[in-house]
Amino acid sequence: MAVMEPGARVCPFCGELPGPGVFCEACGRNLAAVEQLPTRGEWEAGAPAAPDESLAERCAEAVAAFLAAMHAAGDPGTADVFPRGSGLRRAKHPKAWVLRKVAREPDDDDFRRYEPGLALTVEGTFHVIESEVRGWGQRDFPRFVDTPAPDPIPVPADPRLPSELDALLREHSLEG
Repeated sequence: MAVMEPGARVCPFCGELPGPGVFCEACGRNLAAVEQLPTRGEWEAGAPAAPDESLAERCAEAVAAFLAAMHAAGDPGTADVFPRGSGLRRAKHPKAWVLRKVAREPDDDDFRRYEPGLALTVEGTFHVIESEVRGWGQRDFPRFVDTPAPDPIPVPADPRLPSELDALLREHSLEG
């Protein structure tokens, strides 16, 4: 691995060179909302070793308040986002809210590059929404199929999460 200059502009998420597109070549994160990329020196100085505890607590509190408000209103806006199995061995999948859809750069020819989405089940578990390209060699190519991963993830310590939950509450005329 080559030594990186401290003045080189890097991805704010992974600290690697992001490449020419909107998505980081190293980690695949969408950089469209980033106003200016930090330098490698800035990133090393400000990179936290672990997620911010206060941010994690705020996210957990926002999720608890969101679930309480949605359950009280009858869980409006939920959808069947998990794929169904065969009719004989149909797994029980909870309904979920899609907090963040899969994001792709419109003019990108690399179909493997996208920012995964995020779903929250009515039971309170988070699932990453992955995207699969289908239709290779067919006239309807490319066709993207977005499905949540079956294994839940911990509550994301993401600064976007509380505002996404509040936006979904407002969308269904509930107070956040």
